[in-house]
Amino acid sequence: MIDNRIVREGSKMIEGMRVEFKREYAETIRKTVVAFANTEGGTIYIGIDDDGSIVGVEDPDDVQKKVVSSCHDGIAPDVMQFLSCTRNLMEGKDVVVVEVQRGTSCPYYLQNKGIRPEGVYIRRGSASIPASQAEILHMIRVTGDAHYEEERSLVQELSFSTLAHVFAEHGLELGTAQLRTLGIRAADGEYTNLGRLLSEACAHTIKVAVFQGTTKTVFKKRKEFCGSLLTQASEVADYLDLLNGTRSEIHGLRRVDRREYPPEALREALINAIVHREYALSGSTLISLFDHAIEILSLGGLPEGLTYADMMAGASIQRNPHLANVFYRLEYIEAYGTGVRKIRECYRGTGVEPTFLATDNAFKVTLPNLAFLREQGVLQSEHSASDIVRESSPDTFGRNETESRAVRPGEQDVLSALAAGCTTRRALQEATGFSLTKTRNILSELIEQQRVRREGKGRNVRYALR
Repeated sequence: MIDNRIVREGSKMIEGMRVEFKREYAETIRKTVVAFANTEGGTIYIGIDDDGSIVGVEDPDDVQKKVVSSCHDGIAPDVMQFLSCTRNLMEGKDVVVVEVQRGTSCPYYLQNKGIRPEGVYIRRGSASIPASQAEILHMIRVTGDAHYEEERSLVQELSFSTLAHVFAEHGLELGTAQLRTLGIRAADGEYTNLGRLLSEACAHTIKVAVFQGTTKTVFKKRKEFCGSLLTQASEVADYLDLLNGTRSEIHGLRRVDRREYPPEALREALINAIVHREYALSGSTLISLFDHAIEILSLGGLPEGLTYADMMAGASIQRNPHLANVFYRLEYIEAYGTGVRKIRECYRGTGVEPTFLATDNAFKVTLPNLAFLREQGVLQSEHSASDIVRESSPDTFGRNETESRAVRPGEQDVLSALAAGCTTRRALQEATGFSLTKTRNILSELIEQQRVRREGKGRNVRYALR
């Protein structure tokens, strides 16, 4: 019997968009099943060689069991309702026929690889190839209401020391009931992708790079932050605050301290990038600092159903509602949908505007460096919401020049503590009240500026003024 579903070229059977031949069973069949389920469906014939000749299989029952077991255990979401595996007699030989329909929960992926190109396959011609990140994101959007954060995490050995510590600091409980209410654990007790994002096993990172000048030609420094998203949010916020210099201008009897970037705008842009990015896509959130601006680029364009005009008008759709809820409970977010408005308000009256760029798969916020633009004569030296006005000391009477030296927040506290005799990192932490990360970052900056020297090694490390 000749199966009429097979494409024929003359008297020769050939593979095609919806037909795949396998001489014998191998676990790689799962790639083809995934590709068919993600595309237009198709049929796999086990017992037919690549050249179309029918060779048959010796034990069709065993092959059927292996196919069903492999696809059931190795493909997510569950593809079994779209798969049938039967035995067919072709030219007197046993052939196992695996029919796959297009699934309704795309993207389907290999469980041991996850939702990334090496785990998600699609059909192109007669080949099963890895899907691009753009194709994966499109499938996720088309699927409908399912959120990546709600899906079962492929890693179940998770620890939540940071989450527990932060919740305790805010007087919030974090027991089994709360883990389920927050969406960290599913109804069956398994951890969700949200759980992994908030655990120490989070696979996503934030990369910060500082460039010389206004282009990405020359690196000055770079740093990558990992761990729980809560850890990343805290450490990156501290690091950006350290890099957000203060410029002082003397106007008669007044000294005006200006931050390079409005701190609230910087904070809102960072939190938005963490809460609203598409975590189904692999890759880091990228923060680039130039002389004239800072760019924060996160993966995932605008959520389905939201236009650029909607966003600028204040409309908001939560891509990760459970993650947003956690940040809201911790008061990292004051109200939903206000981030863009707050960022724009921070620049009101300065003469420049932050810019927002949304593509199919990315979102970028660019914040102008107000101090740099003033020094370049682009902006007038007028007060903005981020200015701090102080009375000048007697030795500044009559001075109207700009003090060009940038003073980083927190540096003076550390320098004062060193002058008072604090020589260890722990002593500096206690004297300033800064976190471990912030203290280390400030010390690194001061050492790089050759204002502080480091002596000794290991536990005997001491710091001193130069």
